[in-house]
Amino acid sequence: MKRIIHSLPLRNFRDLGGYECRYGTTGYGIIYRGAQLAGLEKDALDAFASMGIKTIIDLRDEKSVIEYPDATVGDPRFVNVHAPVAGGGRVPTDPKDMFDSYFEMIDDKERSAKVVRAILQAEKPCYIHCAIGKDRTGVYSFLILLANGVSLQDANADYLMSYAYIDDLAEAVYKGEIEYPHSLIEPRILHMIEFYREFLKRYGSIDEYLSGLGLNKDEIRLFSNLLGKQEKSCGAVVMHDGKYLIEHMKAGHYSIPKGHVEPTDIDDLDTARREIIEETALTPTFIPGFTYAMNYSPKDGVAKRVVFFKATVDSEKANPQQEEVSEILFLPFEEAESILTHESDKKLLLAAEKGI
Repeated sequence: MKRIIHSLPLRNFRDLGGYECRYGTTGYGIIYRGAQLAGLEKDALDAFASMGIKTIIDLRDEKSVIEYPDATVGDPRFVNVHAPVAGGGRVPTDPKDMFDSYFEMIDDKERSAKVVRAILQAEKPCYIHCAIGKDRTGVYSFLILLANGVSLQDANADYLMSYAYIDDLAEAVYKGEIEYPHSLIEPRILHMIEFYREFLKRYGSIDEYLSGLGLNKDEIRLFSNLLGKQEKSCGAVVMHDGKYLIEHMKAGHYSIPKGHVEPTDIDDLDTARREIIEETALTPTFIPGFTYAMNYSPKDGVAKRVVFFKATVDSEKANPQQEEVSEILFLPFEEAESILTHESDKKLLLAAEKGI
């Protein structure tokens, strides 16, 4: 499968898949990177959507977002997330200034944490971009690749690839049509290697850097498996007469009903409905307006997304699925929260209780 995508009129558009990594090979169709989406015509936008891309993460400054709005904004096929990096997209004056500007981005803990969490929480496939997809996008793509066990040489090669795919910009600069430092469109093979050496001196490792941003262990683990096998499950917080349905699983833990998406499922709600019926023999009625998604890595080389809804049932007379469920309980909120095994389920239950 090709890494560069030529079928759309997008500068520097490519896939982070196909690199040898810690768990095998980084997956295609998970994270794309490139330039801004301003000015896309309808046919190009439809082709972009046909790739299955769900989330657009825009790293540009506020001014650029207003002056050159993405064509995807307002399109119900996409979720747009604005996560501007520090520095405001300024144009560095020379290679040394560019080097410093990269640390200006990642040294801003608040903004950098927002960028990383946007990438972690985004429904995949997602598209990460800045103006031309080289520097702001390049820094975070570089860190993603390294965290997933891609070699420094390959991560550096991915960064350097941008120069070949901004040739139109380079031509305009050399012709004097655009004022831009020549040194910044001429590749330096050691630039990102030197950046990473300094990064390690300052932060110790990517994990330590992420921890310094305030990310927890689960988030750090997910970051290092983002490009692995993608799994998805759906479920629901189920209620009856003010009590919450809790499953005591045969594996020993207490949980909320959910299960893997099957090819025959129509959509996420259909998956949740089927799983609840299979596990409890109760038929849910979904409550509109509540959706809760969590992303995590259950094991090395796997990234998982679970989408939950909220539903009611008209009876507590459940029939536990013999293969997986030992017992089904209906409990008041406080008891249900206390008995749940996983912290993520407790947060989900609280969100459902508050209706957020």
